[in-house]
Amino acid sequence: MNPSPFSFGTKILGGGAVLLSTFLLVGFLLPGTWEAEATSVIAAPAEAVRPFLDSPEGWQQWTPWPENGVERSGPARGAGARLAWDDPELGEGSFTLRSVDLARVEYSVEVGEGAMRAAGIVRLSAESGAVRVVWHEDGDLGRNPLMGYWALSMGRAQSEELAKGLERLAALVAEAAVAEPGA
Repeated sequence: MNPSPFSFGTKILGGGAVLLSTFLLVGFLLPGTWEAEATSVIAAPAEAVRPFLDSPEGWQQWTPWPENGVERSGPARGAGARLAWDDPELGEGSFTLRSVDLARVEYSVEVGEGAMRAAGIVRLSAESGAVRVVWHEDGDLGRNPLMGYWALSMGRAQSEELAKGLERLAALVAEAAVAEPGA
């Protein structure tokens, strides 16, 4: 039996390097993209929901935002309305309304100077005295090999977050209706 030319420590380090290289290679080959969607029927007309969708201030009332370094730019409502932030915990990012009409709102989010991008569409459709809200979002986490692993669970996790957001939106619309009798 010939003794191995490599010591036990060298074998351990070499094996670790092979495992790490394999892990990173698989991560690099995984797609960094994800898609998420949630749907809710809100017991109100679309006109009662739209003010919470057509301006960044509306979105701030029912979706989570950084608490520090938030700056507003662009028009008050509609396409081009924008929020940007530079938060010590969340880093830099921006939210921009791309298109707003009666039945649809499109937006984009960028975090970390293009490191993570997302685009979303919120569709409104009348449904028996209520409005069906379908919120779809897709994103790209970039070509970082570690982000490929994160993207695997991002769609499911983000769908859950979108559903929570729609619950908060429905509650906010209901509160606004109570505050404005006859609405």
